[in-house]
Amino acid sequence: MRFYLSVLFILACVIPFLACADQNPEDQKGGGPESEAAAAPPEVGYITVKPQQITLSNELPGRVKAYRIAEIRPQVGGIIESRLFREGSFVEKGRQLYQIDPARYEADLQSAQAGLQDARAKLKNAAALAGRYERLIGAKEISEQAYDNAMADLEQARAAVALAQAAVRTAKINLDYTKVYAPISGYIGPSAVTGGALVTAGQQAALATIRQLDPVYVDLSQSASEARQVQQRIMADRMKGKPETEYRVSLLPGSSEEPYPHAGALDAADLFVDPQTGTIRLRSVIPNPDTELLPGMFVRASLELAGAMEAIIVPQKSVIIEPDGTNSVWVIGEGDQAEKRGVKTGAACKNNWVIREGLEAGDRVIVEGTMMLRQATVVEPIALEEKKDPGNNPDPEGAGKTGPSGKNRS
Repeated sequence: MRFYLSVLFILACVIPFLACADQNPEDQKGGGPESEAAAAPPEVGYITVKPQQITLSNELPGRVKAYRIAEIRPQVGGIIESRLFREGSFVEKGRQLYQIDPARYEADLQSAQAGLQDARAKLKNAAALAGRYERLIGAKEISEQAYDNAMADLEQARAAVALAQAAVRTAKINLDYTKVYAPISGYIGPSAVTGGALVTAGQQAALATIRQLDPVYVDLSQSASEARQVQQRIMADRMKGKPETEYRVSLLPGSSEEPYPHAGALDAADLFVDPQTGTIRLRSVIPNPDTELLPGMFVRASLELAGAMEAIIVPQKSVIIEPDGTNSVWVIGEGDQAEKRGVKTGAACKNNWVIREGLEAGDRVIVEGTMMLRQATVVEPIALEEKKDPGNNPDPEGAGKTGPSGKNRS
């Protein structure tokens, strides 16, 4: 029994040793085909960046507002005798809208005119008395005190006439205010009162509202960082002697995909950031001859910077957002080594980012095959085809493009 156990023990030790001895020497060294494939440089697809002529365009949310708004309020109190317009119609500036009962204000005017006549009569009497005293004072027939009193009465009479004249003008103004006119041209909304209603001067509730709808304002909301770029572009244009440069605004009303037929222009940028949304209001002026745009409507607007600009752009998928919020891209450096480089991005241009800092013309930016890259990794670069239209999308990802594997991906 001991003999058999000894034989089994010897076999158990010898068999593994023989198996190791029978292995291929190249396999023991780790030089097989699989090891060689693992050691080969990884293939990456890249594009060579260069300045290109592009037109920046950002799609922004916006809301339509009337170009001018006038809330009609009475400037005198009284009973509304009649309404002289059709609700919802277009009214011209200066057209009468309401008639307030004028009886009381006509009486006030008559009273003021009578007061003016009385004041003029007193002035005439005071002037005559002052003239007589002036002759008598030279002959020493009256005292100087009497003469001074006569001259003072004359000045008071003149002041009374001026006050009476002002009262007459005020009474005429109040009488005119009984006719309520349109201060601007535009579309008038429903009336808040009817004939027989009592109104008061300066009341809080408006009788009606007139809105000028051609053109209209469209207030756009844009992030503070992107709005700053617009302001910098405006300042750059002014420094070049182009202060009147217009920035075109195109609309897509509501959910419609058909563009609004009339393009407008950027009018002003607010110098205030909304603390709740972090956005800045950009006000544009849009023609509205057919009144398709109504106040309160939400629209989408495309803001285009005037003219084309030269910039370096890269596909959005090549830009890496780091944990600290900065951006970087992989580039191919000397010796075909991968190098991560920090960049500053600007506005989006469709599927691309405008690069403001970090890249120069001729740099090779890796677009595909970046997942397993490490700093200073030697790579096998494969150039990717670029679309002819740089403003649309230089992103090489798409039908008919050659990928890192060298095969047509379509």
